[in-house]
Amino acid sequence: MIFLATLLLNWSEIVRLLSLREREKGVGDGTVDGHKYTVVQRGEQIYIVLPDHPRDKCESIVKKLLQKLKPDAEIKTSSIGHASTHCNYCLMPFSLTYRCHRCGGWYCSEHRLPERHNCPDEGGKVLAGRIQRKESRKEERKEKEKIIAVRLPCA
Repeated sequence: MIFLATLLLNWSEIVRLLSLREREKGVGDGTVDGHKYTVVQRGEQIYIVLPDHPRDKCESIVKKLLQKLKPDAEIKTSSIGHASTHCNYCLMPFSLTYRCHRCGGWYCSEHRLPERHNCPDEGGKVLAGRIQRKESRKEERKEKEKIIAVRLPCA
């Protein structure tokens, strides 16, 4: 599996923090909990390449690695892939599903709007309450840095 994350770290910091064995500049190998992985850096983005393991195991390894790189950050994993053929709300099969821009789920035409599938906004807020004042914006800036590692589809 391949995961992609955006980090503002230089390559020498990544090598030091993960104790990587460099193949060349921007490419290194390592092990965590007995599992081998490869890290490739391209600008601000790093790719974490893992051998074939169950998805949940790969996600936990990626979270552990990113936590070593950014200990104070909130780490999440996500997937990019082909569209689902089932509505994530009613679970009925459909030939045409719609992707929600807020939660990333796939829904039928009846449940495609965020209000129709009880879509959670950040912190469970409702879409109508998205207008924020300056005070709430200042509070958001004080929150932990969020890093999302995205699992890329393999061809």
